[in-house]
Amino acid sequence: MLPILKKGIGIHHGGLLPIVKEVIEILFQEGYIKILFSTETFSMGLNMPAKTVVFTSIRKFDGENFRWIGGGEYIQMSGRAGRRGKDDRGMTILMIDEKMEPDIAKNILKGCADPLNSSFHLHYNMLLNSMRIEDTDPEYIIRRSFHQFQNDKALPEMRKRLKELQNEKKQIKIDKEKVIAEVYELNQQIKLVIL
Repeated sequence: MLPILKKGIGIHHGGLLPIVKEVIEILFQEGYIKILFSTETFSMGLNMPAKTVVFTSIRKFDGENFRWIGGGEYIQMSGRAGRRGKDDRGMTILMIDEKMEPDIAKNILKGCADPLNSSFHLHYNMLLNSMRIEDTDPEYIIRRSFHQFQNDKALPEMRKRLKELQNEKKQIKIDKEKVIAEVYELNQQIKLVIL
């Protein structure tokens, strides 16, 4: 890799050794690498803006087969184009080498970012470990979690949906409701006798 790095060309992907990836990132940040061939690993969580981003393929292998990239992936990767304070605009080039339906292209280019959902799960071990530490309140941890924030934010919409469902339930009219209730009760008694 050293000969191509000396020429200002870099390669970055998840299969590289961590030290090699770090060296390439530093060289790119310092401006020694002019062209970088990379997978989406370079776009995730790194502050590495480029002048131009080129997609050589708009399909991605997801472990089983090739699929179109999603809108969130496109936003994340193309977001590297344009350096704040240096460029007026960033350029993104898509090299499409196969037929694409207009709906797919629209979803990629104008799609919204992937939703960010909390994966916070409270376990007994976590509670016990937090109780061992002095001045730690497990309820405070729960209240300040992103998971709780998402739940609190979703609460008004959930209340609205509950009212809608309750109104729908009130409007439902069942013919011979008493007869159906009696049949249900008899079925429950038969199940108890059989068990």
